[in-house]
Amino acid sequence: MNEKDNKKLEELVDKLMRETVLETPSADFTSKVLSQVDSIATSEVTTYRPLISKSVWIGLCALLVGTVIYSFFNTTAEPNWFETVDFSVFTNSGIGNQLSDLVSSKAMFYAAILFASMFVVQISFLKNHFNRRLRV
Repeated sequence: MNEKDNKKLEELVDKLMRETVLETPSADFTSKVLSQVDSIATSEVTTYRPLISKSVWIGLCALLVGTVIYSFFNTTAEPNWFETVDFSVFTNSGIGNQLSDLVSSKAMFYAAILFASMFVVQISFLKNHFNRRLRV
């Protein structure tokens, strides 16, 4: 019974396909669609905005250059502020002694290098993926 229904349905579809005329778009269809695509405004959600603006980068660079120039031209006989800071807290702590006893195998070393390299590769792939996804 199912085969008879399928055969009748197939005959009906064949009959309808023979009777219908193939429709073709107008000659300027492509240009009309492309003009509408060009007229769509870009969304504010997908526009690129850097995390650190240009003015902040300029300020950081100016601060760095100012510090370098100040340290180069500052020739006063005042004691350096590095000499007044007590760094013995870092050298007298037991963390350095505990870490010096740490032993790792070659396999752990190779695994860490492989992990770091795969991390760098994954970051580059994700950056390219999101750049392509957010491109308008």
